[in-house]
Amino acid sequence: MAKRKRRQRYRGPDLTTHVELEPGDNFEITLGEINDAGDTVTEIQGAPVVISGGLPGEVVIAEVQKKFPERIAARVAEVIEPHAERVEPACQYVSSCSGCQWQHVSYRAQLEFKQALVQRELDKYESLAGAEVDPTVESAKQLGYRNHARFTIGKYEYAGQVGYKNAVTRRFVRVDKCLLMNDQINETLGLIQSKMDGQTQISVRVGSNTGSNLVQPRMEIPGVNLVTGAQHYLEKVRGAIFTVAASSFFQVNTDQLSRAVDEVRELLDLQGSEVLVDAYCGVGVFAVLISPYVRRVIGIEESASAIEDAAENLNGRENVEFIEGKTEDVMADWQEADDVDVLILDPPRVGCHPNVLDSVKTLKPKKVLMVSCEPSAMARDLDLLCGDQTYQLDVVRPVDMFPQTRHVETISLLSLHQDQGQK
Repeated sequence: MAKRKRRQRYRGPDLTTHVELEPGDNFEITLGEINDAGDTVTEIQGAPVVISGGLPGEVVIAEVQKKFPERIAARVAEVIEPHAERVEPACQYVSSCSGCQWQHVSYRAQLEFKQALVQRELDKYESLAGAEVDPTVESAKQLGYRNHARFTIGKYEYAGQVGYKNAVTRRFVRVDKCLLMNDQINETLGLIQSKMDGQTQISVRVGSNTGSNLVQPRMEIPGVNLVTGAQHYLEKVRGAIFTVAASSFFQVNTDQLSRAVDEVRELLDLQGSEVLVDAYCGVGVFAVLISPYVRRVIGIEESASAIEDAAENLNGRENVEFIEGKTEDVMADWQEADDVDVLILDPPRVGCHPNVLDSVKTLKPKKVLMVSCEPSAMARDLDLLCGDQTYQLDVVRPVDMFPQTRHVETISLLSLHQDQGQK
């Protein structure tokens, strides 16, 4: 489950003032390794330099985009000695948009980089250092997979135009077609382009397998026949229809979500007799689709809109119930008569609340499966479960929900150590 983190302001020493480079300046450099943000890193006169659009070992001409106290941000302007895995980006906006970190990287290498990123985070912890990360599960679609777009509306000379803001320069970039987006989203983009004067943002969500859509906020767009302000849309996953509210989270890659459900079922090896808890359950995708394979499912979710959606998404399934509340509160006050056999943890990007992990070690389900969209938070939480020998880490499997970007979803399976026993 993804949830944006607020960036923390840098409060350390000024590391870059002594370097005589300013925005717009070009310089030649050999690129270093890829960091967690998907960019290459190197140094000039001891100052950290972060360069987008590159690959390790390449010799490039880089252009300075912005000078921060803690780093110099630049982009590849010209490649002198290319990496063997460099490819030509398909998108015309790739150098100005910043939304795709890796369109210049072959898909095979993208999968390998994501596997290595997850491995690097695990290796920081002694309790996890022996774990080997599986190869990344590839996405059938590398483009056109996103079912959700948040567009920015330009100001001043760009008033009414639709696009994105560059993450480094904060400059507006008009976009007439985003190659990551579902065709239906791009059709909507074509309808509204240059007609959004007076607006600041627009969100477009579509059901990749239903054709249903949701455009927010409610507004009147002169000359455009477009329904806006609806509160729900529909999506289909593995044959089941899911209602999703405007305020509810849903994975942006529907096809790969289906693949993730299959991976979860395979890893859990369910026998049909289990009591399964789906924590941070959202609109109930895992709870609903796994319910035929267990005796009982209990979903926990703090979002009121998601709980309403989840209840509707049951469609008559009688072995599933949902509890509205924060996972850390519900699990700390667990009073169910049945033991928890299997626990699915699908927390937001910041990871699990510490009290949740304490409750896991108290309830001691035989299997814990964690779904994470932030490798560093995942590794921290896995260490808290494995560091005292309560659990052992059996499988770590990245799933590529976000091709062309550095983001990766990871499924981890833990089992209770035999000497822990049950409550």
